Amino acid sequence: MMKKKRRGRVLLAAVILMLLASCRITDVSEGERKELSYAIVKPGDFPPEIDQILRRKKESAFQMAYESGDDLYILRGYGKQKSGGFSIQIEEVSKSENAVFVRTKLVGPAAKEEQKGAASCPYVVLKTKAAAGISVVFED
Repeated sequence: MMKKKRRGRVLLAAVILMLLASCRITDVSEGERKELSYAIVKPGDFPPEIDQILRRKKESAFQMAYESGDDLYILRGYGKQKSGGFSIQIEEVSKSENAVFVRTKLVGPAAKEEQKGAASCPYVVLKTKAAAGISVVFED
């Protein structure tokens, strides 16, 4: 009976070690961040796939990256707002060895008078060069 318990423990330990060995944690904050050049893409200038994604997702907050050929598109939306007059401020787009970092901020109308019109769904699409194996990290 002791041998069965010992074998069970050894087997359990081996399985745990195999699982841990197959898991990999990547520290995306490694390395120095450098400013990354990008362009803000206007509606109609991005691939049709992105247009479809935006139509489906724009009423809810979202953040995602989409690679197309040599280009990386970074999408950030803030969902449905009660009125017009909102904009998105790009605070940071930078790159380290392992990741691209994006920080944006929703800017609302400065005064009540500017809160007019129908509800809006502010979003921004950024375009930069794609790089294999790079994660995109959205920061608040």
